[in-house]
This record gives sequence, structure tokens and C-alpha cells, in this order.
Amino acid sequence: MKSLKTEENLENIIEMITSLARLDFSNRITALDDDGGLFDAIAIGLNMLSEELESSVVNIQELNKKNDRLEDVLLKMNEFKFALDSSSIVLITDPKGNITYVNDRFCKISKYSRKELIGRNQRIVSSGYHSSEFWIGMWNTIRQGSVWNDEIRNRAKDGSIYWVNTTIIPFVNEKGLPYKYISIRRDITKAKILESNVMRSIISSNEQDRELFAEDLHEGLAQSLAALMMQVAIIELKVKDVKDLQLQDSINFIKSYIQESIENTRYISTSLMPRTMMEYGIEPSLRSYISSIQKEGRRYIQFKCAIEKNIDKDIEISLYRIIVALIDKFRNHHINHILVSIHGKSSGSLLVEVQLKCDEVNLKACTIESLGFESNKKRVELLGGQFKLQKLLDVLKLVIKF
Repeated sequence: MKSLKTEENLENIIEMITSLARLDFSNRITALDDDGGLFDAIAIGLNMLSEELESSVVNIQELNKKNDRLEDVLLKMNEFKFALDSSSIVLITDPKGNITYVNDRFCKISKYSRKELIGRNQRIVSSGYHSSEFWIGMWNTIRQGSVWNDEIRNRAKDGSIYWVNTTIIPFVNEKGLPYKYISIRRDITKAKILESNVMRSIISSNEQDRELFAEDLHEGLAQSLAALMMQVAIIELKVKDVKDLQLQDSINFIKSYIQESIENTRYISTSLMPRTMMEYGIEPSLRSYISSIQKEGRRYIQFKCAIEKNIDKDIEISLYRIIVALIDKFRNHHINHILVSIHGKSSGSLLVEVQLKCDEVNLKACTIESLGFESNKKRVELLGGQFKLQKLLDVLKLVIKF
């Protein structure tokens, strides 16, 4: 009887071991002798081993599933990174703007090696073109965890200029503070050059039209009015002995009206295209314009000019147009003082400032848009300059830098 029990116990043990070998953990040895003997010890041990192995195998299976999911995510991330690196210029910085990663396209367009860039501040590619207000706005946006996008003009290692459409994405921690920034950029240099060339062509065409119209006014209308004045003078000479006060008053009125028309025509002609501009440049042209205003009794304009360098003719014409337009905007207001200052050293930049000190003009309402200067700002920027409008207490200040 005892041998039968032993044989049954052995069969249970063998069946249990066979199940464990198949990773089948559903079997348990329940027919214990409860005598504390060897069989009971083996049976309890096998049952515990089955539970532990079942738990381990389940964990391994779950881990394998997680690993499979992780590998799938990593594969997709690598595919995305490959697509991004193939199509975009990528830069990663720490919260202070120090570079921690650049892709090959960034190195190619900036002409810096990866070794030269890692650890350096992203200002290494700054061209000095954008204003401090521009960068303050950018940093205020991304430090708040918001995405920022705009066009940036950068300078490569060899000094060449390139433009990039830039999107900066902040990554924030659990406190909502950025711990890194990813900058995704697209090269738009060719588009900016094309835009600049098109705008220059339009500006050149407009200037030619202005010059032709100014020529027509000066050589046509003004000369015709001058001829008419001579005819009136002849009539006046012939009737000088006629004692008709009404006739004399009419002749004087006609002469005064013709003279005023001649002066207005010449003023318009000069505003359209001053003859001195094409031959002598911006300084004598502005002096002539300001002098014409001062002859009207308006003595509030002060002009300072010190130019030691040759200036591109397109830049001279643009500056003249902008300065005249700004003065004309305010000449009918009560202006206390206008200071026009132009300085350009041979080795430095060209700086133009126009300061208007006024009482009645609401400076808060004076913006580039309200003054209609959007096109002027664009014109300056396309010529490679900076255009800023500042308000300081009772002073409106226009600053242009090339």
C-alpha cells in the first residue's frame, strides 16, 4: 500500500516537473502526505517554484512587450529625426542659449564645424542685424513656454549672410520652466534675395517715373508758367500809363498767382527728384529742402551731416524720401524742434536720426503703421538696413542704420 502511494507521489512530481518544463504553471501538487516527509518537502518546493517561475515569466513577457513598443517608438523617432535632419536646420540649446546639438545642415549653412559650435552661445551666428527689441520679444515668448516663429538674418563663419525662417520650441519641466529649446530652421536666403531684387526693381522703376515727372514739371509746366509771366510783364509794360487801378490790381494778382504756381511747381519737382541728389548726393539735397521750409518762416529744423564714406545711390534716395516724408507729416503741426542728423564714418556704419519734439501730437498714437511707414521700413530692410521708431517723453525719434 505504501509502495502504491510512493509511486503515485513520484508520478505527481514527474507530471509537475514536465508541466514546468512546458512553462505550464497551472498544475499544483495537492495530494500531500502531511507527514513532513521528503515528498511533502519536494511537493511544497515544486509548488513555490511554479509560482515564482510563473511570476517571472509573466514579467518577462510584459517586459518583452514593452521593449517591442519602445523599439517601435525609437524606430519612429529615428525616422522622424532622419526626415527632420534631411529637410531642416536643427539646433538645440540649453536655457541660456548655449548650443548642445546641431545637425549637419546647420554646420553646412553656418560654415562652422560641430566642434566649434557645441558649448558656444547661439549668438555665434548673429549678424547684428536685428534690434534688441526683436530678441527681447523672442526670449519673453519662449521663456513663457510658448512657440516663437520669425525670420532671422544670420552671419556664417566666412562673413556671408543667410536668412532662415525659424521656429523655436521650448521644452518645459514639471514646474513649467524651459530646460531646453529646439530650433527648427528653413533656409530662405534665395527667396529673400529674390524679394530684394524685385523690390529694388520696383523702387528703381518708381524713381525713374518720379524723375521723368519731375523733369516734365520743371522743364514743362514751370517753364510755361515762366513764359506766361513774361507775357504778363509785357502787358503790364504796355498798360503802365493806363490809370485803371482795378486793371493794375488784376495784373498784380495774376503775377502773384503765377509766381506762387511756379514756386509750388518747383517745390513739387524738387520733392519728387531733387536735381542735386543725382549729382551731389543727399546732403545738399536735404539742405536745399530744409532751406525752402525755413524761407516760409519755419526755423525749427536743425540739420547736422558728416559723411566720410560713399553711399549707395539707392540708399541715398530712400533716406531722402523717408526724411522728407516724416517732416511733411508733421510740418502742419505745432513742432518745437526737428533735428536731422546723418553720420557715416569711412570704417563704420551709416546712422540717420530724425528727432521731432512736439507738444500737441499724441506720441502714443504714432506708430510705423499709423504714419504709413510700413513700406519705408521694408524698403530700408531690403537695402540691408535697420528701421526703428522710438518714443522718448515728448520726442518722436526715427533711427535708420546701414
